[in-house]
Amino acid sequence: MSSMRNAVQRRNHKERSQPSSRQKYGLLEKKKDYVLRARDFNTKKAKLKILRQKATQRNPDEFYFAMINSRTRDGGIHVAPRQDEGPLSHDVVKLLKTQDAGYVRLQSAVERKKIEKLEERLVLKDKGGDAGAGGVGKHVVFVDGEEEARGFRPEIYFGTTKEMVERRFNRMRKEQVEEIEAKKRAAEEGLRKRRKSVRNIEAEKARRKEEALAKRKLRKAREGGGRELEARKHREAELKQAEREMELQRARMGKGGMVKKNKWARVRKR
Repeated sequence: MSSMRNAVQRRNHKERSQPSSRQKYGLLEKKKDYVLRARDFNTKKAKLKILRQKATQRNPDEFYFAMINSRTRDGGIHVAPRQDEGPLSHDVVKLLKTQDAGYVRLQSAVERKKIEKLEERLVLKDKGGDAGAGGVGKHVVFVDGEEEARGFRPEIYFGTTKEMVERRFNRMRKEQVEEIEAKKRAAEEGLRKRRKSVRNIEAEKARRKEEALAKRKLRKAREGGGRELEARKHREAELKQAEREMELQRARMGKGGMVKKNKWARVRKR
């Protein structure tokens, strides 16, 4: 009968899965998971039992030399000393300071390049803010005598207006300025005619709004660039100071750099 019982195919009974109402609690623990958890718990329990037994039977007068260098932290965690623990040699410290100074010098050069790029972008090299005007350059004109120098008019000599005389480049002549003014007046006249319709008025409002937004974005970008420039200049100054301190320390570490003066040394008067 036992052989016939095994010959009949029976249904495989499987463990059920986690019900849908309990999906928020994660996977349902199976027997194999429980076995692993119970085995780990019993192993830790046995270890704690052995440690308690050793603590109760410990000799209070026990001593060995490793106790001198060993220490504990954070409630009993044993900290073992490292093999290379100890003060570094004088030559090693000097080499490390040389490498640190090289790194600081490299970062200072990087900051200097970034500062130059920011200055070029913000047009800070030309004082005055206007890219076409402003500047510290001079245009020297030679004349024949003092009377001609007193009567010299730069706007007549260059054939431009008084507003354009101060420009270092893109200095337009008087005819070009008049032509631009004429085109502007014609454009304004045409714009006044087009503003009669409601559609053109709305378009003009949208255009002005876009122009104001663009100007505001440009102003914010310039302010942010100015703040970034100031921060980078401050960082560069700090790096320069750190480099000087490292050079001074390396000089002191050299031969005769840390010689102390004798307080009671006799000084020859003459």
